[in-house]
Amino acid sequence: MPDDTRDTLKQEFGDRASLAATLHDAESRRSFLQALGTAGIVGLAGCAGGGGSSEATTTGGTATPTDESDTGGESTATETDSGSGSTGPTLRLNATQRFGTVDPAKGTDYTQVMALVNLYDALVFPDSEGTLKPHLAADWSVSDDNKTYTFELREDATFHSGNPVRAEDVVFSVERFFDINQGYASLLTGVLSKENVTALDEKTVEFELDRVHSPFLATLVLLFITDKKTVMAQAKDGDFGERGDYGQEWLNSHDAGSGAYTLQNFERQASISFSRYEDYWKGWHDSPFETVQIRIITKDPTVRSLMKTGELGMTSQYQSTETYQSLEQEDGVRVKSIPTVTVFYMKINTQIEPTSDPAVREAMAYGFDYETARKEIAPGSLPAKGPLAPAFGAHKEDVHQPTYDPERAKQVLSDAGYSEGDITIQNTYVQSFGLEEKMGLLFQQNMDAIGIDVELNPQTWGTMTELATTVDKTPHVNQVFYGPVYPSPDTVFYNQYHSEASSTWMSMEHLQDDEVDGLIDEARGTVDAESRNEIYANLQERLANLYPDLFVFVQSKKHAFAEDVGGYTFRPSMSYDYWFHNYEHR
Repeated sequence: MPDDTRDTLKQEFGDRASLAATLHDAESRRSFLQALGTAGIVGLAGCAGGGGSSEATTTGGTATPTDESDTGGESTATETDSGSGSTGPTLRLNATQRFGTVDPAKGTDYTQVMALVNLYDALVFPDSEGTLKPHLAADWSVSDDNKTYTFELREDATFHSGNPVRAEDVVFSVERFFDINQGYASLLTGVLSKENVTALDEKTVEFELDRVHSPFLATLVLLFITDKKTVMAQAKDGDFGERGDYGQEWLNSHDAGSGAYTLQNFERQASISFSRYEDYWKGWHDSPFETVQIRIITKDPTVRSLMKTGELGMTSQYQSTETYQSLEQEDGVRVKSIPTVTVFYMKINTQIEPTSDPAVREAMAYGFDYETARKEIAPGSLPAKGPLAPAFGAHKEDVHQPTYDPERAKQVLSDAGYSEGDITIQNTYVQSFGLEEKMGLLFQQNMDAIGIDVELNPQTWGTMTELATTVDKTPHVNQVFYGPVYPSPDTVFYNQYHSEASSTWMSMEHLQDDEVDGLIDEARGTVDAESRNEIYANLQERLANLYPDLFVFVQSKKHAFAEDVGGYTFRPSMSYDYWFHNYEHR
C-alpha cells in the first residue's frame, strides 16, 4: 500500500495552554468577566452535528444539552448488569445528546457514529495519528492511474448473525448508502458510481472511481459494512423495488454489523446499550467490558453524584468546568484532558449585507478578543491559527491569523466608509449552552467597542441547522465547533468552504470563491502528499485573507474516568475514540 495514499496527522498535538493569570486591557476584561458571573462553562465537544429542537442538540461538533432528562443507575460502574445476561463488567457512561439513529446509512453526528463504530466495521481504521490501517480489508492495492482500489477482505470476519463478511456485502452496503442517500453519502457523490463497485470474488471487491480523489480512503472510515442476508430477510415493502425499504424499519432498533459489540437495547430519548460480540474477528484483550451502557444525563450535579458513587465509569466530554474540578478531587476518579483537531469557529455569512463586505469581516476579525475567549471562557483550549488545526501535517505555520487590535478594526471600518451605528448584525449560538452564551456576550462587547451593534439570537441546534439551508435566513454570525469527520484535511476544507457544499450547518459562510473551489478540487486530484500540502498551504492563506470566519481556538476536551476504566485512545476521526473494544476493566 503506497504511503502517499495515506493522510497522516502529526503525532504531537502540543501542550495544553496555561490559564490566564493577568490579561492586558485588564479593566475591560474585568467588567466582562464580572458580567459573565460564576456559572459553570459547559465542556467542549467533538465532531459534526444534527438534532431536533426538542432534543439534546449538536453544534457542528458540539453536543449541547437542551434535554433536561436525567437517568440514574443503581449498579456500580463495572459490576454485572442483572438484566443483560452478561457475566462480566459493565461500563456506564453518560451522553448529553440522544442517539437519533443506529442505521449505518444515516448516522452523522457524534453519538450516532459512536454507536456505529461499535456495531459495524469499515474497511479501514484510523490510528491515533490519523493513519489508515487495514480493518475488514486485510490489504488493498491502487492502480497506476489512482482510480481503481482493490480490497482483499479478511477471511475470519463474521457478522453478528454468524454470516461471513463477503465482497457481496460490501457492494450491497455501497448500494444501500447511495440509494438511501442520507448520512455521509454525499462524501462519495461525484466520486464513485455504485455501478462501479464490483465483487470480483467472494473476498475481493473493486472500487473504480469516476476521477482521482485523494481523500477516498479516508472517507471509507464512514462506510460501515452491512450484512446483506440479514437486512434483506427483514426488509418490508418500500421505495427501493425488490429491496423494499432496505431494512430501514428493522435497523431502527437492530443491528446487522460485524463490530465488536451487538445492540442490546435502544431507547432514543433515554439510553443505548451494547453487548460484547465474543466471536469478534479481531479477538479480545484480557479484561474487556461485557456490556456498555450509555444514558442521556445532562445535569452536571447528577453526573458528579453518579461518578462519585461509582455508578458511572466515564463522563461525557460536555460537563462543566466545575464538574471536572470537583471530580479531580475525588479518590478513584481521574480527569483526562485530550487535545483535538476541532476548531471553534464564528462562521460569517459572506452573502448577505453587511457581512458580505470583506472590510466588515476583517474588522470583526481584528476586533475580537481571542485571548479572553481561549483562556477565560474555554480554559485549556489551544490557539487557533487559520482554518486548519495546527496538529494537521498540512497546517501552514505562518498562515495569517488576526490578533486582538480594536484600533486597527475601527480604522478598517473608517477606511471603508462606515461610521459608528451604521452596522447591525445578528449572532446566533446554541441556547442553554454556557460556553456559547459567554462567547456571544464577549463578541457583543468587543463589537460594540469598534462601533458594530450585535443582536444576540440563541436558538436550538435544530433551528440553526434549518436556517443554514437558506442563504438569506442564515444569520450574520454563527458559533460552531467543527472537526474532521474523516482523517484528512479535505473534510475541513470541502465541507465548509467549497461552493458545492454550501447550505449546511458546516458551511454557514456560504462562501462562493472560484479560487478556493479550484484549490480544493486540485488538492482532491493530487495524489502526492507533499504536492497536496503545498496546495493546502495556498488554500489556508486564501481563506484567511477572505475572513469567512473568526478562528477562535482549538478544542481540548475532557473526560472523567473511574480508576478501573482504561484504554481510551483519541483518534482524529468522528467518534473513533469511543471504540469500546480498546477499553479495559482494570
